[in-house]
Amino acid sequence: MKDSDLIFGLMASFDKEVYSFGDLRHLTAPFHVSVASLRTSLSRMSAAKVVSVSKGGRNAYYSFGIKGRRISNNVSRGFQTPDWTGWDGAYWGVSFSVPEAHGDTRHYIRKKLTNYRFACLNPGFWIRPAHPGEHIPKILDNILSSGYCRLIRFHNHKEFTPEQAATLWSLREINRDFLSGLKLLEAGLKKLDAVSPQQALVEKMTVGDAVVNILFSDPLLPPQFLPSDWQGETIRKTFFRFDDLSTKRSKPYWEQIFDQEDTP
Repeated sequence: MKDSDLIFGLMASFDKEVYSFGDLRHLTAPFHVSVASLRTSLSRMSAAKVVSVSKGGRNAYYSFGIKGRRISNNVSRGFQTPDWTGWDGAYWGVSFSVPEAHGDTRHYIRKKLTNYRFACLNPGFWIRPAHPGEHIPKILDNILSSGYCRLIRFHNHKEFTPEQAATLWSLREINRDFLSGLKLLEAGLKKLDAVSPQQALVEKMTVGDAVVNILFSDPLLPPQFLPSDWQGETIRKTFFRFDDLSTKRSKPYWEQIFDQEDTP
């Protein structure tokens, strides 16, 4: 786990909108992050608009920036099973054509579409089912305004079969990752009873980071496309149980940090 990923995860883990530098210094200490590395990571995250920084006297305070809030919202969608009741069978499609000389732009477009769970139907044409709760035109505004992409909404002449959907969205591979994540969570749950509050925070973040990345790969498809043994709901429920327990076990450590920072 990179230092920036750790910082982002810690900031998203507690019911706190603003973190002082001291908060983050103590929270990252069990992970052996040096003060210099923390400052460098925060500076880079600020430049990328992942976090915003404000000053209060000689102290610096950090909260999620524009990009950070967007990333957090997208990641959090993986924690919920979407309700596809009443889906009208419509899809979003993004067609794009980028000159060979602009390979970095092509890479960015593909990365953006992957992050928002589009699948490559054909080279230059990516799709996903159109859920009414996903504001895709707004989400993809920056690539749509690039001049290389066009967004369309369409219905298939013939609907995908579960087998075709499984191939398009790599559902078998993702389901295997879900099973691996469940093993990590079960092992973590057993370990939490015997560790210190500080180590419980380490477990919360390291196991949590691995599982959050697995959950992020869930394409959140309509249930008719999912395999009969799909583990999405099971891993979500187990993750919530692990996160709740690890938060409680680690509370004496992080609560003391916040209490000290809040003391005048």
